[in-house]
Parts: sequence; C-alpha cells; structure tokens
Amino acid sequence: MQRILFWIFTSSLLFLGYFSYDIVTMQGVINDTVEKTSSDVLIEEGDAYLNEVKELIGDPLDFTSGAPTKAGNNMEQSQSALIQKSTIVTYQVINDVLSNGIINTVNTDQSEYARNTIAHNQLWDTFKTIIPADLRTNIYSFSVFSDGASNLLGYVEPLDYNGDTWQLGVDFVDSTDEKNFYYTLIHEYGHLLTLNNKQMVSNYDWKTSSQIETTYSSFYGESTPESYINLYYQEFWIDYYKEWQHLNVQADPEAQQSFYLEHADDFLTSYAVTHPEEDIAESWTFFILSPRQSNDTVAQKKQNFFYQFPELVEIRTEILKNLLTEAKKD
Repeated sequence: MQRILFWIFTSSLLFLGYFSYDIVTMQGVINDTVEKTSSDVLIEEGDAYLNEVKELIGDPLDFTSGAPTKAGNNMEQSQSALIQKSTIVTYQVINDVLSNGIINTVNTDQSEYARNTIAHNQLWDTFKTIIPADLRTNIYSFSVFSDGASNLLGYVEPLDYNGDTWQLGVDFVDSTDEKNFYYTLIHEYGHLLTLNNKQMVSNYDWKTSSQIETTYSSFYGESTPESYINLYYQEFWIDYYKEWQHLNVQADPEAQQSFYLEHADDFLTSYAVTHPEEDIAESWTFFILSPRQSNDTVAQKKQNFFYQFPELVEIRTEILKNLLTEAKKD
C-alpha cells in the first residue's frame, strides 16, 4: 500500500511538473506571438489609415499640383536672414495655445494678413491635429512667414543652446496645397524627433572636435550613441560623409545635383543630399506616408530604417490616424 501511495504521489508530482513546464513554454510562445503580432497589427493599422487618406486626397507624396516630381526638393534651408525678412507674425505657444503674437512691422507686404489671427490658428491647429500632443511639448514658438510660393516651405530652429525649446515656422502661401503642407509638417517633426535634447548633447567645440568624435555631430551638438540620427549616420552616411563635406554639397547647388545623380539610388529625394539631417527627415516622412518597402535600394532601406523601433511604428500609426482626421475636415 505504501508503495502504491508513493507511486501515485510521485507520478502526480511528475505530471504537475510536466504540466507546469508546458504552461510556461506555451506562455512563452504565446507572448512571443502576441509581441510579434502587435507590431504587425500596428503597421497594418497605419497602412489602413494611409489608404483612407489616399482615397480622400490622393497620394500624399504626390503634391505640387499633381506634378510627377519627387517631393520635398525645397523643404527648408539654413537661411536666417531670409526667415527674418519674410516673417509675418510670431507667437508664443503656451499650453498648446498661440499667445502674444508679435507682428513683424518691417514686412509691410503682409500687414493685412499679419492681423488674421483666425488663419494663423488654423495653421497651428493643423499641426496640433497631425502631431500627437505628447510629441510637440518642446514647441514654444510658432512663426508664420512667406517668401512666395514653392521656396522655403517650413523650418524648425532651437530657441536655446541645449535644444530644450524650439520654434516652428510655416509658409502660409505654400500651406494652401494641403498635401504639400502635410508633408512639410511631418518633415519638420522629423527634425524635432532626431535633434531634440534627448538625441543630441550640446557641444561647444563641435567645429574643432570633428577629428575625434565617434558619433554624428553638427551645429546642434553631438548625437548620443543610440540616437536615431547617429544610428542612421553610421549605417548610411559614414562611407561618403567626408566626400560630401569636401564637395561642399550643403552650400553648392551644382554639387548637390552631381552628388544626387552619383548616388541616386541612395536618396529618396534630391533635397535629401543637402545634409544628413535633411536626409533622415525626408526618410522619416516617406516612412510615415508610404508602406514598407522591399529593401532593394539604399533609399528603400533608409525608409525602412524606422521600423526597427517599436515606438516609432506606434508614432507612425498615431500620425496617420490623425492625418486622416485632418483630411476629413476638408
């Protein structure tokens, strides 16, 4: 009897052991499946929003009155004097609301529009609708300007050396092309995403430290090792960055054209060659506004670069959902 009881007892323990092991193993499989599926579901959800957007406004990457040209060729440049001259009105952003507008009295050509606060708020509201609230908390200033159609479309610039606070500027003339305007706002957010103070560290000696730095560095500071822009630079730019600098591609339009033609399969737009920071912002915008690519070219790999970050896949879905909301307003 004791042997029988002992056998029943030990067999029960073995059964419970196997049963527990199976449960743990199954849970691991289930968790892995859920984790993988959740990322795929977010991508599919974002693609579904994108398809609805296309039904309403057409392909968001095909703008400028439907011209069959690549988007973003004149997105923004470092033109401080031009920006100052063409600024119409600048607002403080307080609790997500435009406040204390200051009119640029020098710009007499736009004196009437400068008082049109309703139009200014409509521009800001479009940005607020598309970019989620928790992603735009570092915008402390909003500027409305115009240098005419199809020149400078928009810009962002830091308001302090550490990159804690930023100003967003948009050209109200170019904003009349809705797809153009949507592209511009998403592109500008790409800069905020990759150049904020969590991605870049202030570096007072950035001009002289370029020979010893190990991560991507620019006027905004030195990138942290795991920052999006440094990982992007290490993967796509490090091989020809010195050549790009030597040719003065950033400042020379002819060099830009030549560099683009030489590396056409590496860039999504010709504007992307003007700077690594513009390249990642262009790739970010294509990541948001088109489905995942096949990785046949470097340009496609750049667009797909962001899919490795679950948080960015989630942001893509949020932005596309918000873009659909904005597109339905029209």
